[in-house]
Amino acid sequence: MAQDSLQCLAQLASMQGPIFPDESAQVTYLAHLVEGLLNMINGIEIEDSEAVGISNIISNLISTFPRSVLTALPNELFASFINCLTLLTCSFGRSAALEEVLDKDDMVYMEAYDKLLESWLTLVQEDEHFPRGCFVQPAVQVFNSYIQCHLAAPDGTRNLTANGVASHEEEEINELQEDDRELFSDQLASIGMLGRIAADHCIPLLTGLLEDRVTRLHGQLQRHQQHLMAAADPDTVDRKVLDDLYEDIHWLILVSGYLLADDPQGETPLIPSEVMEYSIKHSTEVDINTTLQLLGSPGEKATSIPGCNRTDSVIRLLSAVLRTSEVESRATRASLTQLLSPQMGKDIVWFLRRWAKTYLLVDEKLYGQISMPLSTAFGADTEGAQWIVGYLLEKVINNLSVWSSEPELANDTVELLVTLVEKRERANIVVQCENWWSLAKQFASRSPPLHMLSSTVQRTLMKALVLGGFAHMDSDTKQQYWAEVLHPLQQRFLNLINQENFAQICQEEAVKQEIVATLEALCGIAEATQIDNVASLFSFLMDFLSSCIGLMEVYRNSPETVNLIIEVFVEVAHKQICYLGETKSMKLYEVCLTLLQVYSKNNLGRKRLDVAAEEDQYQDLLLIMELLTNLLSKEFIDFSDTDEVFRGQEQSSGAGRAVSAADVVLYGVNIVLPLMSQDLLKFPSLCNQYYKLITFICEIFPEKIPQLPEELFKSLMCSLELGMTSMSSEISQLCLEALSPLAEQCAKTQEKDTPLFIATRHFLKLVFDMLVLQKHNTEMTVAAGEALYTLVCLHQAEYSELVETLLSNQRDALIYQRLADAFNNLTASSTPPTMDRKQKVAFLKSLEEFVANVGGLLCVK
Repeated sequence: MAQDSLQCLAQLASMQGPIFPDESAQVTYLAHLVEGLLNMINGIEIEDSEAVGISNIISNLISTFPRSVLTALPNELFASFINCLTLLTCSFGRSAALEEVLDKDDMVYMEAYDKLLESWLTLVQEDEHFPRGCFVQPAVQVFNSYIQCHLAAPDGTRNLTANGVASHEEEEINELQEDDRELFSDQLASIGMLGRIAADHCIPLLTGLLEDRVTRLHGQLQRHQQHLMAAADPDTVDRKVLDDLYEDIHWLILVSGYLLADDPQGETPLIPSEVMEYSIKHSTEVDINTTLQLLGSPGEKATSIPGCNRTDSVIRLLSAVLRTSEVESRATRASLTQLLSPQMGKDIVWFLRRWAKTYLLVDEKLYGQISMPLSTAFGADTEGAQWIVGYLLEKVINNLSVWSSEPELANDTVELLVTLVEKRERANIVVQCENWWSLAKQFASRSPPLHMLSSTVQRTLMKALVLGGFAHMDSDTKQQYWAEVLHPLQQRFLNLINQENFAQICQEEAVKQEIVATLEALCGIAEATQIDNVASLFSFLMDFLSSCIGLMEVYRNSPETVNLIIEVFVEVAHKQICYLGETKSMKLYEVCLTLLQVYSKNNLGRKRLDVAAEEDQYQDLLLIMELLTNLLSKEFIDFSDTDEVFRGQEQSSGAGRAVSAADVVLYGVNIVLPLMSQDLLKFPSLCNQYYKLITFICEIFPEKIPQLPEELFKSLMCSLELGMTSMSSEISQLCLEALSPLAEQCAKTQEKDTPLFIATRHFLKLVFDMLVLQKHNTEMTVAAGEALYTLVCLHQAEYSELVETLLSNQRDALIYQRLADAFNNLTASSTPPTMDRKQKVAFLKSLEEFVANVGGLLCVK
């Protein structure tokens, strides 16, 4: 296929609608484009280099033209277009799978396939504009093709030799692959959506495939058990069949998770409408009792239950995953853990978490219509919901016992536990389970194997245990719970640090481990903060924070511990500051200020020579800036109501000098600025956090900047100049945004001999040069324009001088006149510029024309 034809078609496909006089002309134009595309593709073998170009053309056609234009195409032509899109998607998907096998660097088919799936997503999300059901058969074909590419033979093509290339050995795959959940999340979201469009086909298909694989897995594990009981060497077990089954199950569970539920990112998760409608449509064919029996019998084959074909298909797909989970659990009890796949374990708990967020204790008020089978099985006050909560809790406990040495699997497991307790209604059921209390006691006493879990997992587990403690319990039970969860933590910590010989034993490994475990637990407690528990948790944590400051002294030569101590403060500020009223905020400010003072005393002047020491300091500074930014966020996000969430608690008298967020933040800046070397600014995350912080400060507390000590003020101004002139466009923009409030502050005070006033004069020239003499990212024009306007208002004479100097240096009469006209138009108002919003808006509009007229005219390298 000729590349120039392809490029020409791509350009034509991206032309915007407004060039056409009416919709009829658009339809005619689109029809010609579609015909041209179909003629170009039909009967021609597509070269690798053309795949991305073709996918871009289709994407442009679908995204550029209004839906009404697409649907107005002649029926036969529209059907041909959708058929072509379907065939190309399946073809590119197969080629993308082959690219994976070959481990190619240039994944052209993968890119093209992703682009086509995005196009499908655009179409099916707006399917109300198209004839009803027109995407069902294409969705079936694309879905089938995707499943086939990810299954082993004979059902699929994943491990077949293709074009003489066999798939990787399993060890190589494990070393090379990232987590498929992350790597292919966009693909899976598109396939999940297509699966919903064709739910009648896709849900039973997934269920059948998964039930078959789990039955085969169960049989394989039994055969291996017999092999091992015959005293055979475990290394002689042939894992090829097992590994193929695990990979099949991996993809089937991922696709099922994306089909049944979305990841709503902060919004209330809802059962997808297509899934709900599918369940409702077939509910008259469903026997509820048999469905509940199937759900509650994960240890049995679905087909062994009489009447299994009269069960709800959505529940049967969940049951297939529960059966996978049950096979795994039974294998661990039979001491076959070495034959299991940790990846399958991760997939199971990931699916169960995603499912539970959406379906467990489904809130019927959120839906216009509700499926009776789903409501009966998972609704509030149902036996099904209680049973599955107990089952999931048992799964969590079993996993934490068996898989404590697999950090990712353990982490996914405790995230499932958090899901079970983060909503009060679910937590109310969880705390009625006896094994929940056993888990809490076991963790509080640091019993094995929970004490062997990674620090991240222990932190999240503590978060879950605290969230569970705010479920509905009578006062005696609640008191008993906290006595068994939080009291041991507090008591063990106090007993340790109050020992007379603590200074002598503090560096012993066992003691340090106990301190680290306590600090991780405190982070988990802070992470559990919600508006209805903040009062209790704030009081509990405040008792620890002063002791943590004491530990800063003890462990000043132990960077990891110092980092963790600061992190406790970061989490408390991040999760709780927005709920605290004035009195409680002041307490937090005071303790944070003390922390920073101790850090300053221990670190200022200390020489850090090696790379590891620089890395430690990088972590320290990043956390300190995060803490300061969290404290500053109070100025933007404040849910407190004069300590309303703490009513009933004693308020302090407020006597003595109050510590404000500004005091803490500026003190923190006093620590950070002298330590911010050019080498440290090479760490992108540290650099970004640093410039966000100083921009924040300039925007929120501009009146405090002139009051800074001389050296600190100079460092701040140097940082702004460095950021504007030598950093990325993102950093440069942040610095420009910091200049406007500083110039406005000078204008308010009318003091013309201050260091800030003098500094703004210097910045006027820098911003002027940036806009007039240097190449800059056009996205920065607005920020630079706002900064320039405020600086011009402040230094009108100096601005005029800069313009005159620039004009006087021009030897070319044409350039001189063009520049002179542009500057006259820029400040055309007869009145001098003032800090007036309307004048500023007019100036910014004129600036766009100015940059367009003189941009590149004087730019120097």
